[in-house]
Amino acid sequence: MEDLKATVARNLTACRKAAGLTQLQLAEKLNYSDKAVSKWERGESLPDLSVLYELARLYGVTLDYFAADHADKKPALYGREKRRGRVLITAMSCLLVWFVATLVFAMLYLFEAQGGGKWLLFVWALPVSCILCVIFAGIWAGKALRLASVSALLWSLALALFLSLTLPNAWLIFVVAVPLQIIAVCWFLLRAQKKKIK
Repeated sequence: MEDLKATVARNLTACRKAAGLTQLQLAEKLNYSDKAVSKWERGESLPDLSVLYELARLYGVTLDYFAADHADKKPALYGREKRRGRVLITAMSCLLVWFVATLVFAMLYLFEAQGGGKWLLFVWALPVSCILCVIFAGIWAGKALRLASVSALLWSLALALFLSLTLPNAWLIFVVAVPLQIIAVCWFLLRAQKKKIK
């Protein structure tokens, strides 16, 4: 059993390093503490099967990869390429939003649409881009990026409303956004705490 623990520990460490993650970054992705990750990598304990499954998916290896001895071989991981692909998909989706905004702006400009608020298309493209980031972060990213994308959505939406409304006290939108930001932070902290308890 000790040999198995040592083998799994070596493979977990090699995979994490090959994926370019620190113990803390990996712990955040799994909603565990970095101390737990450290124990796994020192061979003091083994992660649960469900955690091993998540790690295998993250690194792009099979479950039995962790139990096999790969002495001098560097792990052939797909995690880094997968992350690049995800970033590229997110960036292309956001660029598509900006392309549509530019296209609509150009059409309105070409056909001499009345009103000077055509530039607001670009302002509203910002929260739409943030919505895409929230969706992709919810699927692929850890809690820090999810919180950052939700915060970006909140503040970009407040900005778009502020610039679109011609009310004398439109600045109060930002005052309303502050407690919403606090609620978002508390929500993510509460969810992280619940997962640690489980």
